[in-house]
Amino acid sequence: MKERLTVLVVDDEHPVLITAAAVLSEDFRVLTAQDAAAALRLLERNTVDVVCTDFNMPGQNGIQLLREATAKQPHLSGVLVTGHAEYLEKRDKYEAQGLYYLLIKPYEPARLVEIVQRAAESARLKRVMSSLSSELGAWKRVM
Repeated sequence: MKERLTVLVVDDEHPVLITAAAVLSEDFRVLTAQDAAAALRLLERNTVDVVCTDFNMPGQNGIQLLREATAKQPHLSGVLVTGHAEYLEKRDKYEAQGLYYLLIKPYEPARLVEIVQRAAESARLKRVMSSLSSELGAWKRVM
């Protein structure tokens, strides 16, 4: 049986949050939060593979949330969901950071699943590489 990875969906618009969670729940274990503060509390209690967050939210924006989330759980991957205009205004500032996969609104549900699956595979590979690196380090110490 394939491992069921965990996705944390964060959006301050409740209808968007529940729709995204429903779409992703067929393939993933889904946690939800309506803001960055609630998302960070969930990250304290749960191991998460992907954080899928809206960019524009009250309080911390999606980029700030992804920075803190990856500091807490370095193996997770991020998906930033944003509208064209707001992303294009901030593109130069955020583009080089490599914190996330980008999903532009409006999007088809199948596209959301595809991007989150790609991010989840990236998170899984990060965990595998970290584990292999640790094993190699332990093996070298034995030699």
